[in-house]
Amino acid sequence: MVRYAEFSRAVDLFVRGEYYFSSQSESQVHVYDSVKHLAFGKKVSGRTDEFIIYYLKLDHLINIINKLGLKKDYWLTVISDEKPYILNERGYTIKSNEFLMDLNLDSWPFKTENKIIRRVKNKGEACRINDFFDKAVIDLEKWNEPNLRFYVGEENGNPVSYGSYALLEKTVFLNNVFTSKMYRGQGIAKALCQNMLIDAKREGANQSVLVSSQMGHSLYQKLGYRDVSKMWVYERKS
Repeated sequence: MVRYAEFSRAVDLFVRGEYYFSSQSESQVHVYDSVKHLAFGKKVSGRTDEFIIYYLKLDHLINIINKLGLKKDYWLTVISDEKPYILNERGYTIKSNEFLMDLNLDSWPFKTENKIIRRVKNKGEACRINDFFDKAVIDLEKWNEPNLRFYVGEENGNPVSYGSYALLEKTVFLNNVFTSKMYRGQGIAKALCQNMLIDAKREGANQSVLVSSQMGHSLYQKLGYRDVSKMWVYERKS
């Protein structure tokens, strides 16, 4: 069972990582009571704002959000093992059910699978990978971020998996890990994550925090991550 101090710290780290990956030049973070408000300034991944709650007096916290009078689409992320059914009655639509997870790297072993995993080292290569997947899997606007690394997994000379991590002080945040459907179940995603964690550990990371989808949950458990809490992501249309 995760103690409250550990839980609170993992939440704070998650907010920091979430903001780092999604922030724009005009983005800001606000805190109202137990509500953390990520205001991105423009639409990012389908929302302009995200509110993160982990203190379950929902009526009180939703009233705080409503008083802001937002006229934009936003997400409300509730970090709790209990599903907040009351949000359905308040006009919110469930978007996803995820897991907040962490990993202590101090005792984590340096090991990897026999797969071809490479760090993407130049912008030209990043553009070719984006062209191959026909979408911006590598955010070129963040290419020069000093704490951000991009990786790709290959089979037969072609990219079939990708992911990234941010190293903020001594915490590594894995993000956007994906494997093409026909290559899943072959250990590529596991090798990709292992390589990223190994490189981050060599850079000084001693812990990792991430958000896992339902699909990726068993993978991260096999890598040694533990569940901190479930996360319920809701969407509110303007």
